Amino acid sequence: MGLKSAVGGAFGYLCLAVALGATLWGLWLLGETLWRGVTEVRLFATMVAFGCAVTFGFFGYFVRKAVAGQILPMDVDRSVAYRGGR
Repeated sequence: MGLKSAVGGAFGYLCLAVALGATLWGLWLLGETLWRGVTEVRLFATMVAFGCAVTFGFFGYFVRKAVAGQILPMDVDRSVAYRGGR
């Protein structure tokens, strides 16, 4: 495992850990909202928490996939079949 793979994998896991923390924070805020009632601050913080959870979750997932080489390339296919045999 190279340095790029190790650092990328660690960064991906860090993003996933942040997503987990944001999810737990959002669930706690949701419980507080149900227990004590809705306020503007709680509602905004709950939306921010779940938004961070989704963003960091997807980012961490795709960083880990990119480091492992399992994401399809975005450049144009330059194979012989794509050029029509030329």
